[in-house]
Amino acid sequence: ISIDAACVLADLVYSFLSPGCTPPEGPDAPIWLEVLSHISLAITTFFLLEIPLALSAFGLGYYWPLTGVTHASLHLFDAIVIIVTFVLEVILRGREQELAGLLIILRLWRLVKLVGGVAVGAGEIEEDTVKDLNETRRKLEEALATISDLKTENSTLRARITGQA
Repeated sequence: ISIDAACVLADLVYSFLSPGCTPPEGPDAPIWLEVLSHISLAITTFFLLEIPLALSAFGLGYYWPLTGVTHASLHLFDAIVIIVTFVLEVILRGREQELAGLLIILRLWRLVKLVGGVAVGAGEIEEDTVKDLNETRRKLEEALATISDLKTENSTLRARITGQA
């Protein structure tokens, strides 16, 4: 996502810094602009392939907000942005394609989604750890109570043995 955004931003910055704010096209255009465009299209294609894979793995409910799936509306928004971006990158050329490149900036919110997913996962792991820790604490308290009882019994038995000897 960051690489894709960097490619688009580099293209936009170059275009705006060019004389007349129009990037040179054809043989005058720098080759790296074309390379950046291909990298961006490849990344968009990769994300486009992710949509049917997610559909087959998680079902339609993954993208449908009314099913109760966590962040389903964000997944739907993400899918729409990716599809529209891909279509515009393939269809549009020249100056219009640069405007479509601005849609890629919308995909930066995926970083927020990623961080949120990591936070939720860490929270679930922490809940499991707390649960395990509480269970271990309970077992330790039972073991300490048993040891205390055994010490008392041991003292009683020693006293009986020394009293009989």
